Parts: sequence; C-alpha cells; structure tokens
Amino acid sequence: MLELAGLSGGYRDARVVNDLDLRIRPGEVVGLLGRNGVGKTTLLKTVFGLCRLFSGEVRVDGRAVRPGRPELLARAGFSLMPDDRGVFPSLTVEQNLRLAARRDYDPPVDVRSVYPLLADRADQLAGTLSGGQKQQLGLARAMLAGSRLIAVDEFSQGLQPSVVDESLTALQALAASGVAVLVVEQGPEIPLRFCDRILVMVKGGIVLDASAADLRADPSRLTDLLVVG
Repeated sequence: MLELAGLSGGYRDARVVNDLDLRIRPGEVVGLLGRNGVGKTTLLKTVFGLCRLFSGEVRVDGRAVRPGRPELLARAGFSLMPDDRGVFPSLTVEQNLRLAARRDYDPPVDVRSVYPLLADRADQLAGTLSGGQKQQLGLARAMLAGSRLIAVDEFSQGLQPSVVDESLTALQALAASGVAVLVVEQGPEIPLRFCDRILVMVKGGIVLDASAADLRADPSRLTDLLVVG
C-alpha cells in the first residue's frame, strides 16, 4: 500500500529525516514512537508532500508519487490528521463532519456514538472547541473519509483515558475493514496496547521495527530509546 524508499526530508536546507525505508500494508496498525525532535512529524509531512523531499520516493501501490503534491495522496485515499487537528474553525462541528464524509462510504463505526460530545455540540463552531474536543472532531473526520490509510500525529494528546479507549476500539474496527492506521506517540503505553507493529525513530531514522507482541514480552528494548535522561 504505502512504501517509503530511501526517504530524506526536511525544511529548506535542513534534513531532518534521513534515508528512511518503510512499508505499511492494508489493515495494519503501526505505532511510530520517538522522543521530541527526532523527526516524527517531519516524516509525516514529507510523506504527505508538506515538507521538502530531498531524496528517495513515496510509493502508493508500487508507483512513485510526485513530491510536493499532497492532493495526490488525498486522491489515493490517504488521510493525515496533523497535530493541529486539521479542522475548519469557521464551520460548525456538524458541517466539519459532513464535509469529511464520503458519500459512497459506509464506515464500520458510528462516530457520533464514539464521540457523543460531537452530537451535543453539532451547531458549535469548531474553532471554539477545546484542544481535546478538536482532537475528537479530527479523528471523527478521518473515520468518515473512507480512507485507505489514516495517519494521526500525537494521537492521545488532549484526550481523556475513556475517550482514548473508545478511539482505539474505533480505529481497530477500521483496521479490520482493511484500513491501515499509523499513530504517532511519544510514549509506548498506548501503541503497545493496540498496534500490530512498533517503529522507533532516533535522529531522523528508524532504529527499531518490531512486532508489538514481541515488545510487550520484552519492553526493556524500548527503554533506552524513549526515556529522556
């Protein structure tokens, strides 16, 4: 589905991601972990054409995608939920949901049941929501879009534990229907609970690629890579 081959990306003359290879398959749930500043967000932005691609390729179904063209990834069914949540602040919650929904797609989850707050605040402007509420709206929009792959930056940021659990259940239902899910987190607790595979970034490269089951059995493999100090 998605393949990165020798990917290097960053900003202007500053390379942040270096010679990275990665493949994500349909229905796979992948966690991307790393300390602050290691390049996780830059990697997502490079993949989606929002940062400079220095070298390498982003491939969808075996075909290279032209750099700097985020609309091409969108047309291919790839959704990015950035750390600013990607909602339209001047539209209501309900308008945001309707705009995201694909007409010919019947999602395997009912987003208004997963996030009842969105139904309660249907007529409220999205820009007036709290950070955690915008997170819920952004996740709901991604679930309605009929995407083949959903990438979520800072997945649990601003969410209450109960909402995190509901979100994980919904994302697992999407994955069971064939949607690939990539979640970015700093810590391992949430990804270890529901991901199939864990990636760890250090200094712009992936230094660990292992099954979540193996890492649950031996979590010490993550300690030195993620703990600060």
